[in-house]
Amino acid sequence: MARLPLAFADFVCPRESFAPAYLATYASGRLARKVEAGLEALRSCRVCPRDCDVDRRRDERALCRTGRHARVASAFPHFGEEDCLRGWRGSGTIFFSHCNLRCVFCQNDDLSWQGAGEEMTAAQLARVMVALQERGCHNINFVTPEHVVPQVLEAVNAAIPLGLRLPIVYNTGAYDSLASLALLDGVVDVYLPDFKFWDEGIARRLVLARGYPAHARAAIREMHRQVGPLVVDEDGLALRGLLVRHLVMPAGLAGTKEIMRFLAREVSPDTY
Repeated sequence: MARLPLAFADFVCPRESFAPAYLATYASGRLARKVEAGLEALRSCRVCPRDCDVDRRRDERALCRTGRHARVASAFPHFGEEDCLRGWRGSGTIFFSHCNLRCVFCQNDDLSWQGAGEEMTAAQLARVMVALQERGCHNINFVTPEHVVPQVLEAVNAAIPLGLRLPIVYNTGAYDSLASLALLDGVVDVYLPDFKFWDEGIARRLVLARGYPAHARAAIREMHRQVGPLVVDEDGLALRGLLVRHLVMPAGLAGTKEIMRFLAREVSPDTY
């Protein structure tokens, strides 16, 4: 039997009643353990489905060209995101350099392919997050973080004592490992995956990643299990939940119908 859609009230949470997930995780000591586990995963890198097996703790690099520290291309209040993210003061967007995909149509090739930006320690990245909060941003939005999950955890752990209190958005191409998503459980408030292609052959040709559709499906299921459907505050700003992006391609290349069917039947008909 199909599940009935949720009532409208289930999608709204008063801002004053909301607390970012990472605060409780930090207070319990679990965030520190997640940081430790994430950094250990860098030793023989299995952070994303590429499974490159290099020792990034020693600054060895493979496809993502990222070693011990994350490389940040830019950080600013972004007004080009969805309404529920940008609001009227912008989404506190942190673009990471490099990527674990190789999309032939990438609109940010200077970041993902050329690696523009600078390396930042966890302390530096934590200060960037707090600075965005002080500028009035509605959330912290990590863009292309799949290959730097340990570094993100480390930075969040460092930012909380500095006063970080904004919802965290994980803005991903959906080529995520379940192990990394497990580390993010109780840390990320809003998951924002971009489900690009349904067909394996097309995905391999256009994003140069084996197993992309299967990994994306598994990742999105897990994201929804962690945070549920999208919940907003009284002003329509996202607080927690799953928000799925999809780019419709010419000639049905992306498999849009199949992706929509998957979301409705295997994730939730309430998926935004």
